[in-house]
Amino acid sequence: MGAAPWPCFDLNHAQPYRVTGETADMRGLRSGQDLVCGLLFAAIGALGLWVGWDYPMGTKVRLGPGVFPHILSWGLIAIGAVVFGRALLTHGKPIGGIAWRPVILVTLAAVAFGLLIEPAGLVVAMLALMVLGALGGDEHHWKEFSIFSAIMLVLGVGMFIWGLGMPIKVFPWN
Repeated sequence: MGAAPWPCFDLNHAQPYRVTGETADMRGLRSGQDLVCGLLFAAIGALGLWVGWDYPMGTKVRLGPGVFPHILSWGLIAIGAVVFGRALLTHGKPIGGIAWRPVILVTLAAVAFGLLIEPAGLVVAMLALMVLGALGGDEHHWKEFSIFSAIMLVLGVGMFIWGLGMPIKVFPWN
C-alpha cells in the first residue's frame, strides 16, 4: 500500500527486518494480550466508578465510604491506560486461547475461602485458597510453596486475629 516500510525486530531470528505492504498498515497494534488486558482493567475501573457513583465522599477531615472505591477505580483505569499504551508501543504476545485451568482454579480458590472462613476458620480457609491457587499454575515448587504458605499463615493470623482483633475463628475447633 502507500505506507513506508519501517524496521522491526524479529526475536526468533534476532535480526531487524522491514515490514511492508499490508503488515505496515497494522503497525499500531503490537501486543494483543496487553491491549485486551488494558481494556479489561479500564472497564472494571469504570464499572467500579459507576457502582460507587452514589456513595458519599465525606469531607477532607472525615472521608466517607465512597473515597476508597473511587481511588481504586481510578487506579484501575490508570493501569488500564498504561497497559493499553504499552500494547501500542511494544511487541508482545498475540491473543491466544484462554487458559481455563487457572481461571477455574483461582475462581474456585476465592469461592472456597469465602465458604470456609466461617465454619472452618482462617487457617483452613487460607490453606484452601493457597493450594487451589497454586494448582492453577504450572511453575510451582512445593518446598517453596510450603515455606510461603507458612509465612502467609503466620502473617494472616498475626494481622487479622492479634493485630486487628477480628472476631474470626482461627481453627475449626475454636
